[in-house]
Amino acid sequence: MVEAVKVRLASLVLLALPSVVRAHQLDEYLQSTLVVIEPASIRLQMILTPGVSIAEKVLALMDGNADGVLSTEEGAAYAALLKRELSLQLDTQDLELKLTASDIPTPAELRTGAGIMQMEFTAVPDTIAAGPHTLTLRNRHLPSVSVYLINAAKPKTATIQINRQTRIENQSAGEIAYTFQPPADSSQGVERMAALAGLLAAAVGWWLLRKSRAEKTR
Repeated sequence: MVEAVKVRLASLVLLALPSVVRAHQLDEYLQSTLVVIEPASIRLQMILTPGVSIAEKVLALMDGNADGVLSTEEGAAYAALLKRELSLQLDTQDLELKLTASDIPTPAELRTGAGIMQMEFTAVPDTIAAGPHTLTLRNRHLPSVSVYLINAAKPKTATIQINRQTRIENQSAGEIAYTFQPPADSSQGVERMAALAGLLAAAVGWWLLRKSRAEKTR
């Protein structure tokens, strides 16, 4: 079980800010997802903000024993429910998501409409080939009361380049086209240099041999 820890994602908070007013309408549940694509993993960093009038509906899903307190186990159960309603696909490969971080405020905070839940899910694909790829995300969690945002984070490495982002109208689903260009294999570079050095040595040896024979014929 993943311990409740804060997801320190200033960029994700900034992503959500333009829609704060919409998110705090009484009958909406904002689900904002920042997609972080890395060479060896993909992370979904989510901010979840229920509006005042639907906070009780969300809490009913979370507070299984209705005691007014959200235990660690209940938080993990809600994260598992959310995970089941997310799907992530890389090209034709379905990716398995794992909860890697979460922070859930108290029920009192959530009832104000200002409470923000943060969750991070991580997927580790099979070996990713160099070249273009398409990542597809779908969020089916509470569609009747939710508004959604999906956006790709700016890559922190030059090996990943985001080419295009497309979303359906309500942004509950979207595609991110990107290119993965791994760095050149350093071992191959060493082998090429060794081969070049060998050729150079052979050329020098051949030149010295010809020079020696020419001198003997004089």
